[in-house]
Amino acid sequence: MPVMSVGGLASGLDTNSIIAQLTALEQMKVTREEQKKENAQKTLEKFKDLQTRLGNLASKASALETLNKFNVFKSTSNYEDFATVSGKEGATSGKYEIVVKQLAATQKIASKNFEAVNKTMADYGLMNKGDEPIKISLSTSVAAQKADPKKFVEVAITANDTLKDIVNKINSAEGAGVKASIMSMANGENRLILTAVDTGTNGFSLQEDGGTDLLGKLGIIDNSKQRAVSGNTMTILGGGAATLENTFKDLNTVLNRNNFENGDKIGIYLPEENGAGQGGWITFNMFDSNGDARKIGDVLSEINAALKTSGANFTASLNNSGEIILEGDLKNDQNFNSDVLEKVKIQMGTFKKADADLTDDDIIVKKNMGSLTNRDIFANVINEGQNAFYTIDGMSISSQSNDDEKTINGTVFTFKKVSKPEMEPIKVSLDLDKESIVNNITAFIEEYNTLMSFIEENARATVKEETDRATGQKRSKREVGPFTGDSNISGLRDNLKRMVTGVIDELTGNKGNGYSTLNSSASRIGITTERNGSLSIDNEKLTKALDTDFEGVRRLFTVNNFSDTLGFSVGNFNKNSTTGIYKIDVNGDVTMNGQPVKINSITANIITLENGISIETPGLGQEAQVTFVRGIASQIANFVEKAKSSVDGYFKTSENTYQDRIDSIQKRVDELQARVDNYNARISKQFASLEKNMGNLQSQTSNMLSALSTISYQQK
Repeated sequence: MPVMSVGGLASGLDTNSIIAQLTALEQMKVTREEQKKENAQKTLEKFKDLQTRLGNLASKASALETLNKFNVFKSTSNYEDFATVSGKEGATSGKYEIVVKQLAATQKIASKNFEAVNKTMADYGLMNKGDEPIKISLSTSVAAQKADPKKFVEVAITANDTLKDIVNKINSAEGAGVKASIMSMANGENRLILTAVDTGTNGFSLQEDGGTDLLGKLGIIDNSKQRAVSGNTMTILGGGAATLENTFKDLNTVLNRNNFENGDKIGIYLPEENGAGQGGWITFNMFDSNGDARKIGDVLSEINAALKTSGANFTASLNNSGEIILEGDLKNDQNFNSDVLEKVKIQMGTFKKADADLTDDDIIVKKNMGSLTNRDIFANVINEGQNAFYTIDGMSISSQSNDDEKTINGTVFTFKKVSKPEMEPIKVSLDLDKESIVNNITAFIEEYNTLMSFIEENARATVKEETDRATGQKRSKREVGPFTGDSNISGLRDNLKRMVTGVIDELTGNKGNGYSTLNSSASRIGITTERNGSLSIDNEKLTKALDTDFEGVRRLFTVNNFSDTLGFSVGNFNKNSTTGIYKIDVNGDVTMNGQPVKINSITANIITLENGISIETPGLGQEAQVTFVRGIASQIANFVEKAKSSVDGYFKTSENTYQDRIDSIQKRVDELQARVDNYNARISKQFASLEKNMGNLQSQTSNMLSALSTISYQQK
């Protein structure tokens, strides 16, 4: 416990008070630093508040930052349980009558039976211990391909893997178009179940490296034969997939009508470069001798008879989605193996010459079945994938998905149930909700005003008059805010103002960039700056801008791109991708605003640049320019995303700066406090020494006076 001291007993001085006052004078230096620390901590708290407010602004911007988010539509359906409509990028208002004929279904297959799920591939004799892992490629889903164009992802199966391990590896493969599970039945059967992520006949596909045939040994793939499927489907008038019982006059060939005529044929083109089999065109009559349209099943039977006569070991059929299927020993037929399969053609129409003399110029194509593609043949099919079929305003349509977003640009039709015969057509409508768009823009601007007001309030320095208590005189005192004089905050404020009120050069329309609009800044659509620096909205002018140039207003706020050449566009991009005009020459070299841009790769008609932008092209060999734009909301959202970077973002860097300042002040406080404590100890020791010396002196004086008194007495 501290030692109690009583000062001034010898000297008569109030040394404790003197020490306290002298120490207090030194302690004032510590107090001033502690006040600095307190102010720095308040600044840090205000900065954290600023982060929250910037996040709020980014949240409001997110409703406007992309083309599909900016599109706000009101949709209606008189049978919402059966079909609905919604809008996305590129959508326009419209009213449609829908009849749902068939829903898309998901492909599901099973492996062979296994006695236990925890036994390894080596235990089952499907692989040997010590074997290299077998790589299985899984096709990617439609959604994954939109983000990344790669068609397959890989999983590696080892000899130590169980069925459970295989399930986990498949389900962990990012972007895979298939999900796995295990079905354990009461009779002791255990099967690996593979289910497509996407609906439709495309389903999923599997590829195996190295010729090990693990998929065959698992009872998943039947490698004894091969399958090829037509790229297009046959739909019938009135809607639905064609069947073997339909005639060729039942088919919907163009705009909800059939334009086949007596004498038209279905032709199969075999690549001429094959060394075996007949090359060129082989045709079959679609009409009989009486001029009546033949059944599709009868013509397929005739085609199969011709295939058998030619020695082909495969047959043609029609699936439940109206696609032509070739199945059998395709790999050993030089007209249909995988190397030349895509060159085979199946077309319907008018063939003007005999088969031997036919060229493509001699054919009027009325129905093209598209290129044939290879498909897996699964050994144990639980569900076949099938397409959706419906009519829109009487026109027959096929879709791989129950969410058809391809038929009408920007419009998504969602099918839930097959229409009942007694129902009237499902009436759906899509109308642009301008009121909601105005509300979203207003909310964004109001949040911007709130943020800028917060920054201004905390950056302002004020001068106040106060009265000196000692003298009674008035004096001016300058009070600063947490952000006063902070150049980083000033820069942030200026950047925000530039992003929201500045002109977007890429939208000025004077650069030959393939797109032109007058709406290149917020002021042109009624968003103006008031004298106090806040923004105001002229709702009438904004609504008029939406009416007259909706696309221009949308591009003013969103991240978007456009090109002067059909087929060129920006695919992927990231937060660091640079806006500007990208020019592509015939060799695939790219410049941005006149400066060369480094190319990371060119694959499958996609040019990937170092800055994260990928440019989709119809093929090299032609010049084009693509403009990449970040509108107002996109700039704000992208700025906040970059600011939140955990490594070197503005938030983290600034927060570290403030904390470093606090830590530095605290270090100074600790140093000064140590000095004060040492000073207090030193002067306390000095005054104690003074008291002691004076006490000794008083004692000596007292002794001397006593001695002198004794001598004087004796002398008397």
